Amino acid sequence: MIGLKKQMVKMKLSSHQQVMDKFQQLKKVEQLDAAAMKSTQEAQLTKLLEHAYAHTDYYRKLFAEHGVMAGGKIRLDRFERLPFLTKEIMRDEFEGLKSDDLASRSWYENTSGGSTGFQAKFLQDNVYKDWAQANKVLFDEWSGRGIGDKQIRLWGSVRDLLVGKETWRTQAGRWLRNEIWLNAYNMTADRIGEYVNTINRFKPVHILSYVESIYELARYIRQKGIRVHSPRGIMTTAGVLTPEMREMIESTFNTRVFNRYGSREVGDIACECDKHEGLHISEYTHYVEIVRDDGSLAEPGEIGHIAVTQLMNYAMPLIRYRIGDMGAMAEHRCSCGRPQRMLREVTGRESDTFYTPGGGKVHGTYFTQIFYPEQWIKQYQVVQEQVDEIEVKIVCEEGATALTSRKDSLDVIKSSIKRAMGDTCRITFTFADHIPATASGKYRYTISKVDPSKLADADKDSREPVGIG
Repeated sequence: MIGLKKQMVKMKLSSHQQVMDKFQQLKKVEQLDAAAMKSTQEAQLTKLLEHAYAHTDYYRKLFAEHGVMAGGKIRLDRFERLPFLTKEIMRDEFEGLKSDDLASRSWYENTSGGSTGFQAKFLQDNVYKDWAQANKVLFDEWSGRGIGDKQIRLWGSVRDLLVGKETWRTQAGRWLRNEIWLNAYNMTADRIGEYVNTINRFKPVHILSYVESIYELARYIRQKGIRVHSPRGIMTTAGVLTPEMREMIESTFNTRVFNRYGSREVGDIACECDKHEGLHISEYTHYVEIVRDDGSLAEPGEIGHIAVTQLMNYAMPLIRYRIGDMGAMAEHRCSCGRPQRMLREVTGRESDTFYTPGGGKVHGTYFTQIFYPEQWIKQYQVVQEQVDEIEVKIVCEEGATALTSRKDSLDVIKSSIKRAMGDTCRITFTFADHIPATASGKYRYTISKVDPSKLADADKDSREPVGIG
């Protein structure tokens, strides 16, 4: 056993060096100008496409069919002809997507978080894993955490985090990284109180958390009027960070919030720097597109579907992967001088977009503005069951006055929803003791069950989406 542990330490040190080498490469990329960044990214993309053509059955057929490989060369000018990859295709074409040189790679199987109820299986290799860790180190540095600085992670899901049952390997890794993990999956009042005590005792330099989890923690601290340690920075991810949520978290913890965007399938994609003008895309490791419903590229500032090509995972290339989120590209580069393009915002899951009977779109972030002033509401969830039917689930704060005295508030909420969804929309309120998180550990404020493909085509795309602006 001692020999095994020594071997594990050596392996961790070797992996750590690989990560640090890639981290330094990412730091050098920050010194490029925009033109050099674009040229470097195109070289990375070409290299991945060449590998995908040579080593995967799925892309070999696809590239030939759409002329992406022509005359023995990759044609990047035809890249946008390729159909998008989806979770369903990943499931149906799993064998054809696998690289045929897996025997020469250190690879492992992974699955998506499944926050939409559909999980996808895919492969990743250790080279990708090192690049993903290097991105995390870089983004941590942007948000105030140096290597080895104390960090608390308000994180986890049913399958990822079994507090108190982790293996010694997992516990040792967190100890070496100076991390304490707090389970975000089931945040009861008693557990939240314990988390505040842990933060005050550990005094982390940095906190990493699901957006909704740190927001709920900040609300608890504010309502209880208790003191909490102020870290150097808080990084939020895995959800939509609204201006109201950012203000609540920053004022409660007396620090700055840095928003990060990523997924299990492709790793961390983008993050804010200290200028907070948008989320810098990691363009050395990711190629990001924002596309309209018809697949054409959206203009900067225009909200569309996010498609990601992961440039470092050769075990199973994910090319033009429709990740299931909506967002917009920034109209400008950041004043910090870094060369990467930026996401102006990520507005949420595709299934967070609500549809009106006329085909208009209402982004889920619209509803957060409605509920933010209602301090008597502890939790809420807005569910579009049908195009003209919405259920609002509400959990009241402890000690909230009788619901009969809240009629005026409910009328205001109903009126605000109808303003966006139309006067014919039927709105019902359901009161509960608890609204559970998804199996991935994330909490969803808005869910639309409407399939837009089944709506009438008339006027479907003629209205601008309603959002937070």
